[in-house]
Amino acid sequence: MIQKITLPMLAVLLASCSPLAPLPNHNKYFMLSPISQDSVSAQAVSLDKQLAIGIGPVEFPDYVRRPEVITRTAPNRIEVSDDNRWAGPLDKNFTRVLSENLSTLLNTQLVQSYPWNRLSPVDYQVAVDVQQFDSNGKQATLIARWSIRDGRSGKDIYATETTSTAPVAAGAEGTSAALSANVGTLSREIAAQIVPLGHHAESTISVRSVSLSRNVRLSPRRVGSSISDCGANDFGQDPAA
Repeated sequence: MIQKITLPMLAVLLASCSPLAPLPNHNKYFMLSPISQDSVSAQAVSLDKQLAIGIGPVEFPDYVRRPEVITRTAPNRIEVSDDNRWAGPLDKNFTRVLSENLSTLLNTQLVQSYPWNRLSPVDYQVAVDVQQFDSNGKQATLIARWSIRDGRSGKDIYATETTSTAPVAAGAEGTSAALSANVGTLSREIAAQIVPLGHHAESTISVRSVSLSRNVRLSPRRVGSSISDCGANDFGQDPAA
């Protein structure tokens, strides 16, 4: 039996054979992922107060500021994938995951990304300068210089460089998972330096509160500063007065 071809059927057949027909989309989209709460629950920090942490600025190298996933094939050469892409800007994804990781590791919800409102000051600011963030197909590498700054004065308290590598597992998600693991390593190193600062901030508050007059209220903006830094702002006075 010969089936008659109607005009709508003919139009579909012609469109599918046309060089102008849209090609199927084979792209795969990936994201970095934060560390899980379960993996750090035993290491959760117990502080008397939630620290306010500011993340940024986070500087990213231009060669990874692209939607495509790249592979480093030589020290001075990269290849850009035709099919694998990041689901959003990689630098913003990196900052978001770093913020989530520190929120989990430091047991605080007071984490803000740069720039933050001056009316919501932070105790500590974490600035990051990413030097390398890529994979060669077998190993993912993160090299980042970072510093912890006093949230009020902006002065550096601690500065160092982190180099982290992680093996890339088989499968399409191997690269994003390995890079996520590297961000987790960076997050743990940063948290390890903030924790003692947070404990020091608590002891500083106790010592200062004993020395202050009963009629003087400590400004919340000075939480976490050392006794030697006491000034007009500690007593809620206008610096310009």
